[in-house]
Amino acid sequence: MTGTNPTIVTATSGVQVAPAETAQTTVSPQPLSPSEVQRGLLLSIWEGAVANIHISITGAIGGSVFLSGFALLLGANNFQIGLLGALPFIGQLMQFLSAYLEARFANRRAIVLFSALAGRSIWALLLCLPFTGWPTEWQLAVFFIALGCSYGLNGMAGNAWLSWMSDLVPPDRRGRYFGLRNTVAGISAMVSIYGAGLILDYFRVQGAAAQGYAVIFGIAVLSAFGAALLIARQPEPPLAPVHWRGIGSFLFDPLREAAFRHFAILATGWALVTGVAAPFFNAYGLTTLQLDFSLLALTGIVTSAVALIFSPLVGWLMDRYGYRRVVTACVLGTVPLPLGWVLSTPENIVPLWLTAIFSGVFWPGVNQGLSNLLMARAPAAQRGVAVAIFSLLTGLGTLIAALIGGVLGQAMTGTLLHLGPLLIKDLAVLFVGTMLGRVVMVGAFWRVLADSE
Repeated sequence: MTGTNPTIVTATSGVQVAPAETAQTTVSPQPLSPSEVQRGLLLSIWEGAVANIHISITGAIGGSVFLSGFALLLGANNFQIGLLGALPFIGQLMQFLSAYLEARFANRRAIVLFSALAGRSIWALLLCLPFTGWPTEWQLAVFFIALGCSYGLNGMAGNAWLSWMSDLVPPDRRGRYFGLRNTVAGISAMVSIYGAGLILDYFRVQGAAAQGYAVIFGIAVLSAFGAALLIARQPEPPLAPVHWRGIGSFLFDPLREAAFRHFAILATGWALVTGVAAPFFNAYGLTTLQLDFSLLALTGIVTSAVALIFSPLVGWLMDRYGYRRVVTACVLGTVPLPLGWVLSTPENIVPLWLTAIFSGVFWPGVNQGLSNLLMARAPAAQRGVAVAIFSLLTGLGTLIAALIGGVLGQAMTGTLLHLGPLLIKDLAVLFVGTMLGRVVMVGAFWRVLADSE
């Protein structure tokens, strides 16, 4: 899941009175005091660090080398690896339930606390799968069903959390605050990923990979309980319940806001062009490049280490120069990154190290920018459902891309393509495809974000 400004966060910054034909709200309760806001901001930084232990190991957001490796251990093929990239769509769908509960009961902390803890605790079940003795088909079926439930619950938590933080963090400090929060979370990720990689490699050498996964996923589950304790103590800006008069109003009013609608379409396009290859990078490293878990994890640590420097910097740049210039420049910077995988071989992974370094430079700007722009463009009176709509659209893009990528990845097994001096093998064809899509998206970001200046 992801200041010193003494601004008081008011309840109306999260829920404003909607037009009479769409919603009715009760009188807003008293806002948080400046000291409560500051305490909430500090606790959220620590919560992000603890939660990121679970997220970085299990791949609860965006996948991980350990999630891909665990799926391969259970016997997953290329199509099923691609399906891993489609499962988060369940979380996008469940965000509508979260938005309804938020509007109905005005208690985002309870939604985040219980859904996040339940979704993360499912990994206590998943780590047991290799020891059940069940047939491969049964293990994979339980794996995907349980993982889908985890994504669904985490999606509910993410929706309420984003609405919560949109009200808690002063708008003029969002870039700097989330830059700092992401830096602390990045340190946590580096330690977690590298430590988990060493543990897993140790057990693999002993011929006990399943036990290694049980250890690292057990650590992830324990971190989930630690994060829950911090969430329970974090102040929530008061939110007045909203009583919608119709399902149509509840679902479609946010899309009447042009700025939000255009941004949602832009982000969906980005999900399409990146999602077609995203599930396959780690699998490619483990299979085609024959990398150890610790070495592959180390590339992620390098990315996180570089991001420690650039996350605060891009946050400051966004506050200073606006989102259009910074985010578009970072999108442009991601275009050549997949080339590092294409050019690498089992004997030479120098191009991959360059990709790891520059991923830490450019991806923080893209991810922070999209998150902060969503906070800014989601209609305040309907923020929860607006976030759910945004997640649904981008999730559809990721789902479609992952399914297409899975089909193509399975079909391209054993394929060799010659592009001039380059030899494109197997899944690397998808990496070239995502590069071309990113080139198109550079112009789209520049046009759509013009009104954010």
